Amino acid sequence: MAREIPTPPQLNAYATQPCEVSLQNSFDNDFDDLVRPEHSDATQRRIDAGKNHEAQIIASMAASLGDELVIIADSNRLDAQAATLDAIASEIPVIAQAWLPADTTGRRIGRPDLLVRGNDGYLPVEIKLHLLATEGNASLESSTLDKPFAQESFSVPNQKFRKGGLWFTDSLQLAHYFRMLEAVGAAVSDGFLGGIIDGSETLWWIDLDLTHGRTHQRPLDAYDETFAQRISIVDATVQRNIDRSLPRARDPWWHKECEGCPYEDVCFEELNARDDVSLVRWSTTDALEKLRGVGVMTRQQLAGLDLVIVDLGARLSDTSMPLPQVVERARLAAPSEELADVVGQRLGVRRHLASSGFVLVEDLLGRDQLTLSVAGTVRDLGRSVRRARAGVAGGVALSIEPDQITAKRADVEVDIDMESYEHATYLWGALVSVNCEAEGITEGYVPFVTFEPLSDEREAELFGEFWTWLMDLRKRVVAQGLSFRSYCFWHPAEEGQMRRAVATGGPGLPRERDLKAFFGSGQWIDLHQLCKEQLVTEGPLGLKAMATIAGFSWRDDDPSGEASIGWYEEAISSTPGAAKERLLAYNEDDVAATRALRTWLDGPARELPHVNDSWNRP
Repeated sequence: MAREIPTPPQLNAYATQPCEVSLQNSFDNDFDDLVRPEHSDATQRRIDAGKNHEAQIIASMAASLGDELVIIADSNRLDAQAATLDAIASEIPVIAQAWLPADTTGRRIGRPDLLVRGNDGYLPVEIKLHLLATEGNASLESSTLDKPFAQESFSVPNQKFRKGGLWFTDSLQLAHYFRMLEAVGAAVSDGFLGGIIDGSETLWWIDLDLTHGRTHQRPLDAYDETFAQRISIVDATVQRNIDRSLPRARDPWWHKECEGCPYEDVCFEELNARDDVSLVRWSTTDALEKLRGVGVMTRQQLAGLDLVIVDLGARLSDTSMPLPQVVERARLAAPSEELADVVGQRLGVRRHLASSGFVLVEDLLGRDQLTLSVAGTVRDLGRSVRRARAGVAGGVALSIEPDQITAKRADVEVDIDMESYEHATYLWGALVSVNCEAEGITEGYVPFVTFEPLSDEREAELFGEFWTWLMDLRKRVVAQGLSFRSYCFWHPAEEGQMRRAVATGGPGLPRERDLKAFFGSGQWIDLHQLCKEQLVTEGPLGLKAMATIAGFSWRDDDPSGEASIGWYEEAISSTPGAAKERLLAYNEDDVAATRALRTWLDGPARELPHVNDSWNRP
């Protein structure tokens, strides 16, 4: 049964954030009966943590501000909107959980977390669990939560907004609420400010009228432009509900937001059926537009581009004559003319052409014309072509010759993985493998774990137990004239926790120089680095992805570090159930996964196609 969609539709503050296709589908009657998957435990935990953080912040501010803060009761919409307008008219300094009346002209609806009184109106403030700021060479404006007013803000030196775009996404949400305040005549008249209270319980002010970062775009302008686009997409979708002969406003494309989206399977089925070029991970919209503009529509077509030309285009991009200009000049010259004469005295350009094997004009123009039309115009095109080839090959391809691939094996091998909670490590797991006769060395999984309260001292003590065991095992192996190696996946994780433990200076712990000696001994191998140096993958280079390619599978249905956080919380509760066993089994599978990956690298991986092999484009 088709939903009844208000005419014209109104959008909330999150409308500028999701994928355009996801927004489109949410108004498309074809998806009314789509069963939305339930949140994973990890996702639900993040949602709950965000709600708890918001409630805690509001409760804390209410305690310190007293009558200066009013919380709008979560009653029916009309009553809450009336209460919000009454609080605004009464000039209450802080209004929590406000519900602004719908902006029928601007077609906006929304509930800001806080409205904070400015000089002659209100400013929107949102409460977020993520961190907004980090050390930098600039300064940011801030206020304390007991005096959360822009008029009483102060400058915090050596700070900047974190990379990753969350602050900019937050600013679009603030801009939405600012426009709603303007619609009811309640916005301040002396600027365009909004605030974010982040996970550090710090209130940061964002000037919505000021350009920030590399985008050089005012958040307010970015919001207005994006919101207008989203409105047009929704309007087109509503019209298409009436007349299905109309085209969709947006066709799906694959990007990082797809994972976890309720329409993920729907879009992937369509994209996979046509081998869409966007299936190559981490492609930008700009790159996709340029590729499609020259006829590269599929992943197979992208994989078939000439890598020699693509790589030449990348090298020439930093010179005085990029490849498109070289090609343009070459087309005006005779086929037998030397390229050195075509490019003139540009020695760097000459050198790159010669090192790639291009001497005459015909050498260059005789290559694949499609590649010549796009090389040098798309950033990181070489990486995309290699990822496409890995995807066509089944997810992974070699980047070195088969006889050069190595897993750095040893007579006795130990795979290591640790589990942490709030940066403190409660479990060091090790899997011992013996590949020859070794006296007194037992194979199997060895965990060092505690479910006691994790003080710095207890964490260090646990690591000391693990380190003593590992060094004793190494000593006994070497004493028999055997080789020894230990393995992790992404060394900064384990090494960081080792250094954290050693920094306590407790008894029985190694010194920093002992750790450095071990890390540089050749007996501590990072499998992530090995894979990165030897393979090209279509997608992420994580343990779960790589071990799955190697044929390994976890026993748990939801094997992830994020999920393990919930298991740990259950394990240390008064009703742990099977959580402790689940954590140990998960950790045991993690170290078994690194062993499976090493075994695969040492054999079957050599049969993979090489990324530089000839690839035919249909």
